[in-house]
Amino acid sequence: MALLTFTVRRFLAMILILWIVLTIVFAMARLSPYDPIAQIMQQHYQVAQAAQIRHEFGLDQPMWKQYLNYVGGLLHGDLGKSESQQTLGQPVWSLLQHGVPVTMKLGFYALVLSLVVGLPVGLLSAIKQNSFVDHGSQAIMMVLYAVPVFVLVPLAQVVIGVQLRWLPVTGWGAPGVLGFKEAILPVTLYAAGLTGYFAKSYRSFLLEVLSQDYIRTARAKGLKARIILYIHAVKNTLVPLASIVGPVVAYLITGAFVIETFFGIPGIGYITVESIFNSDYSVIEATTLLLAAFVVLVNFLTDVVYALVDPRVRL
Repeated sequence: MALLTFTVRRFLAMILILWIVLTIVFAMARLSPYDPIAQIMQQHYQVAQAAQIRHEFGLDQPMWKQYLNYVGGLLHGDLGKSESQQTLGQPVWSLLQHGVPVTMKLGFYALVLSLVVGLPVGLLSAIKQNSFVDHGSQAIMMVLYAVPVFVLVPLAQVVIGVQLRWLPVTGWGAPGVLGFKEAILPVTLYAAGLTGYFAKSYRSFLLEVLSQDYIRTARAKGLKARIILYIHAVKNTLVPLASIVGPVVAYLITGAFVIETFFGIPGIGYITVESIFNSDYSVIEATTLLLAAFVVLVNFLTDVVYALVDPRVRL
């Protein structure tokens, strides 16, 4: 019963957060000083034609009615129509449906790479605490975590792509196909900061577990170090590891904007940046809501799983 109450409470909080985000995004788009219609028509601007376009998009209606129409459209799966000169009138989802899989692939590969590298490094650092291996690996991980991705990416592009010519610095391969060589550099740079974060976090989690009384008891009973580490300690780091899912998802989303823009990868981040330059508010609203919904949903699922594993959270 406590778990059901906890889940319902978290679900209602998720809906409330999404509604707040939706309202803020709508208000910012409508209160922006930039006129998308003037952006579309540019030097061919005519008052009568501009009024007709505003009427077609419902921009001549009172703000409250525009808001109700927008919310009603979202409830029916309608993300609106593009207001950009190049894609005027096209459904927003038709512009985003090809970008969503690209961003998900990019984020998934970066997440897998960061886990494969970061967790073993954190494990090794904890085992070799205060040794040269520990200090050296943690120093490297700290650099990866501390250097902003928007600094790391152009530096790597210049050195690896332009000067050494080892890997391509733009593109994503053929349409609909992930090119292996094209993906190496963006995925690696995307995973760099996350690798450092996982390594440092996992080292802390494991050291905390190894300091617990039941670990000392296991050692006193004469259990082998490997059994204590892999059977008792590592298993109990999964709960605190689940607690960092939220920051990880946030990092993946913010990193996608930088990686996709620098490498010209046609994902959600790239589409959003292009929409900002084109003052395409409908696409900006849609991508913001999609990303916010993804973050909120992942955090909701994480909270529920955390409550299943640790009953204390329900209280």
